[in-house]
Amino acid sequence: MIKLNLTTLAHAPIGRRQTVDIDVGDLEIGELHLAYLKGELQFTRVAEGILVEGSLHAEVEVTCTRCLETFFEPITIHLEEDIINLPGVSLTAERPVRLADGGWADLTPLIRQYAWLELPINPICSSDCKGLCPECGGNLNRGECVCEDIEPVDPRWEALRPLLEED
Repeated sequence: MIKLNLTTLAHAPIGRRQTVDIDVGDLEIGELHLAYLKGELQFTRVAEGILVEGSLHAEVEVTCTRCLETFFEPITIHLEEDIINLPGVSLTAERPVRLADGGWADLTPLIRQYAWLELPINPICSSDCKGLCPECGGNLNRGECVCEDIEPVDPRWEALRPLLEED
């Protein structure tokens, strides 16, 4: 959980700013596993609450689409969102953060949303990833595949074996 005390800013005049350094180690945010989360956030008092802006750097655990191994992918999360400071306003997907009693704000849902947007669509562990063998499913990065010696699992394919031996 990433909770920040913004009490002084919540009661400050419009235009007042505050900078907060974020440096968190291993972190689970919903289904995301982050190795770290570092950066600087700028909070500005606006008419209806507080505007948060800044960039956070993280490494998120993803699965390679070629070899299905997990690895940590570096991402940069760019935040720009309003934290509402109006009583009675409920949390929604569009407004996942609000100031709670006493001026505390939990930025975890906001960071989670923005982190999902930064994830690569097809993460690949390395540019020379060989992927999986299409026959046996073995990871080709770990060594040569020996599936040629493996007999077909489905006996219905045995009728086609003479066609291979004709050449």
